[in-house]
Amino acid sequence: MLSVALFSLAACGDDGSSTVDAATEDATQDGPDIDAAPPMLTLTSTAYTDGGTIPSAQACANRGGMNQSPPLAWGNVPAGTMSFAIVFTDLNNGLPHSAIYDIPGTATSIPGMVENAYAPASVPGAHTTRAYTNQFGYAGPCPNEPHMYEQKIYALATATVPNATMTTTRPELILELTANNLGTGTLTAMFSP
Repeated sequence: MLSVALFSLAACGDDGSSTVDAATEDATQDGPDIDAAPPMLTLTSTAYTDGGTIPSAQACANRGGMNQSPPLAWGNVPAGTMSFAIVFTDLNNGLPHSAIYDIPGTATSIPGMVENAYAPASVPGAHTTRAYTNQFGYAGPCPNEPHMYEQKIYALATATVPNATMTTTRPELILELTANNLGTGTLTAMFSP
């Protein structure tokens, strides 16, 4: 404390014109950054890489695909995470294709080919919204021209998404995810028909 006081006095000129207090400067340098963004999770898949190409197996049947959800794995999880949610979005038009949520906070991955059901057995505890195709679960790329897609994972401060039910829409879910978010990560790739 004495060294801070001496430093403050030494920093001031004889005219008292110094505007930086050393104690304030020390607090700024050593204190926590209260405006820091939530941590960035890592999100990967064995089906495709970030910046890569989505294979046809993940695409809709109209584009020669099998509409299979990709396996996904994540890391760098924020402290306090109680559950996860993943939203698959067409970035060209901002359309959320599908979403899975209430993935237990102890999970580090989900398998590929998750069944299209409100409560898929292959991800115990999880739920899905209706996709843009109106079925529950994953709905793959189906554009007429190349589009960029994003898998976005949310680490959530709640064990289940508040207010989410079988009738919750994708936009409604995203509002709840944003309100309870501890951190996100993305996996982005191109699909070309």
